[in-house]
Amino acid sequence: MAERTSYNRRDHIDPADIAGINERAFAWAAERETIHPVQIDELVMADDAIDTLAEAVRSRAGGGRVTMVVDPTPMRRGGDDLKPLIEATLAGAVRLTVRRLPDEPDAAFYADMEAARRLADELDGFSAVVSVGSGSITDTVKYARHLLVQKTRRKLPFISFPTAASVTAYTSALAALTIEGVKRTLPASPPEVLICDLATLADAPRIMTQAGFADVLARGVSYGDWYLASQFGMDDTFSHVPGRLLENAEREMIAQAEGVAAGERNALRAVTEAVLLAGMAMSLVNQTAPLSGWEHAVSHFLDLTAAHDGREPALHGGQVGIGTLVAARAYERAWNELDLDRLTDDQDDAVYRKTIENACRRYDTRGTLISEIWQDFQRKLTRWRAARDARRAFVEHHRGGAFDAFLHDAVRPAAEIEEALRRAGAPRRFADLNEPIRRSSARAAVRYAHLIRGRFTLGDLLSETGWLDDAHAGELLDEPAEGPTV
Repeated sequence: MAERTSYNRRDHIDPADIAGINERAFAWAAERETIHPVQIDELVMADDAIDTLAEAVRSRAGGGRVTMVVDPTPMRRGGDDLKPLIEATLAGAVRLTVRRLPDEPDAAFYADMEAARRLADELDGFSAVVSVGSGSITDTVKYARHLLVQKTRRKLPFISFPTAASVTAYTSALAALTIEGVKRTLPASPPEVLICDLATLADAPRIMTQAGFADVLARGVSYGDWYLASQFGMDDTFSHVPGRLLENAEREMIAQAEGVAAGERNALRAVTEAVLLAGMAMSLVNQTAPLSGWEHAVSHFLDLTAAHDGREPALHGGQVGIGTLVAARAYERAWNELDLDRLTDDQDDAVYRKTIENACRRYDTRGTLISEIWQDFQRKLTRWRAARDARRAFVEHHRGGAFDAFLHDAVRPAAEIEEALRRAGAPRRFADLNEPIRRSSARAAVRYAHLIRGRFTLGDLLSETGWLDDAHAGELLDEPAEGPTV
């Protein structure tokens, strides 16, 4: 198959042009709209960037000691074992220590608060930290560095070397960590320097690039969720700016879908640029909402069920892609079937608490999961009750069709999402993930995922109107994609 080159179109935004991205973002912003600049000093994307990494680390370390943080996952770069190659290269440039996570030998590594805190305690004696890995390692280092800066007020340079174009985490000012069994997104700072070595990214398992493709594809439903939250008075940060930054890269990435399945270099570059810009899009508003709605809550719920099911968590982006398809189907199927009168009613706390307990008790092995979920959900519930006037206005505007045009433009049709995933070779059923998920767990995730997140999403709207019952949750998992109704 011939290599595609359309990523060089005139409307292309270069992720390495941080100054230009910030200039665009502030120019696009409406009056009095709060936009946060992307705080990345340098981003390099090149076919061979190993020597560039060594120079960046040397210049940032200023002659001090450097720690390189890795996990046990084996990785290749051409004929080389990647991590020893980078270790040897950096050791020739700086005084290097390698920190291998987790502490338990031969265990898989997942990003959680405990790991970040332990790492933060170790970072104080270093002049720079380098992450070599994908989302879990990046977010752990990102938040550990954040904790260190909070404690000591000392800036610690952070250089990120992504090993797969698999997630949108690399450039975001946020970190996703598990706390008491639940995935939470926390404020942090992005790395000062990102070195994207395309030779490394190309040698990552293709399923990782497909996961990044699917993670970006979530924008096609999450933007609708964010908009609805703003209309309900549940989020006052809605902005068109993140979508404008990402729209062309998302479009180009989808155009390259067959190349993703075939492992083409130009398709890899398109996915890489999209995940980098997606992280920046979230940083502009200092939250994940532009690319993380109900579909991500579904993925997070599946993560907390993994141990109960006796499986490892599946790839984040793979889960998100299927959650995106489910959410798109729900937009099409449910939008004109909502019992709007229920939106002006309020239920007692005990009803919500009981639902959370029934949904999550089997997964609460440590006795702390339900408390963590309830604490976060209460914040959403408090704002929901305070927004009664906005709820009444929503009902009136919905009946008048006021939201239909925006959602028609912002929410990608389910047929398009399913076709994009198919063309990219990405999973479209939870049973087809790298860690297959049983139907009962997938149904539970669709039915109850909105309960584990403090932010309002489509799942909350479907639940509050009584649409999201067991039957509909099951149907959303595998019904054929239909045309849009909004």
